[in-house]
Amino acid sequence: MYNEQLEKLIKIALMDGELTEKEKQILFKKAESFGVDLDEFEMVLDSKLIEIKKTVKAAEPVAAAPKSDKFGDIRKCPSCAAVLKSFQTKCDDCGHEFRNVDTVGSSQKLFDLLQVATLRNSKALTDNEEQKNQQLESLSQKHNNDGSLVKILGGNKRAANQDEEREDLIREMNKGRRKIEKSLSKEKANIIKNFPVPNSKEDLLELLAMASSNAYDNDGHVGSEEAVWIQKTDQIYSKIKISSEKDPEFLEQATNMVLSLMKKLPSKYKRFTTFPESIKSKIQSELDSDKQRKRENMIKAGKPYAIVTGGFLLLFIISILFSWNFISLIGFIGVFASIGLLVNAVKKSNEINF
Repeated sequence: MYNEQLEKLIKIALMDGELTEKEKQILFKKAESFGVDLDEFEMVLDSKLIEIKKTVKAAEPVAAAPKSDKFGDIRKCPSCAAVLKSFQTKCDDCGHEFRNVDTVGSSQKLFDLLQVATLRNSKALTDNEEQKNQQLESLSQKHNNDGSLVKILGGNKRAANQDEEREDLIREMNKGRRKIEKSLSKEKANIIKNFPVPNSKEDLLELLAMASSNAYDNDGHVGSEEAVWIQKTDQIYSKIKISSEKDPEFLEQATNMVLSLMKKLPSKYKRFTTFPESIKSKIQSELDSDKQRKRENMIKAGKPYAIVTGGFLLLFIISILFSWNFISLIGFIGVFASIGLLVNAVKKSNEINF
């Protein structure tokens, strides 16, 4: 294509698959001396360099991927190299526990994701509130800028219309606020549902502790977010049942957390998960004992108020029979007051944490 001498220089310069700046200057100077168009020469030179690099790359042997002793298709114990089953947290051969202390725990990652969603929601709520205030101020200025004649002729009807316009604006902005809050609730539920359940023992226990503690707040009601945490608790515990096949201590730690949550939950949610057959009867016995203990606490807490209620009820009946109007009024008020105290005492006794 070019002068034989120039072609030879090109071949020498590109032999190692690289083109230094000095080699490039020499080739351009030589090409110029032969009257070669430098722009065209540069294109040809770049093309030849690319071709040589492709040839060198194709000739390189493909390096075999190193066999993993921890996280490959075949998992091995990092201590004794024994082959592991899926979800194992402890080696059957040497007893080594698999830990991952150098990474951020799963519970912290989940907490961070929820915090980001909450902060984003807080900003949206702040923006909504600022927008509402700005629109209310603009509306107020508009009403104040009406001419005197309009104000006089409008009278009470005009004032009522202005109030209605203001209330409509507030309702619309509050509707936007509720929409933001609902969006956050849905986003947090999706984050919790889709967050992956880890494999290491520490992560599983930490995430289980986080889920079970957020699943109920002792108010007697399970909200939508609490229901999602209950589902997550079941998901984590289900994985622990599989991975703790030969680690009874691990299973016991997890079961105690789940059992503690079960004792606090309303009856409707108590059976949110199942226990392994080996400990099912023991757990059921403990749940039955807990139920009996709560019943006894309720009776103990309500007994004094039940006696007082009975006394006022008897007084009310006697006063009615003998037409003691004033006494009957006192008895009537006493019955309802003592019933209220009775219900409150029973409710408090039922909220005791176990």
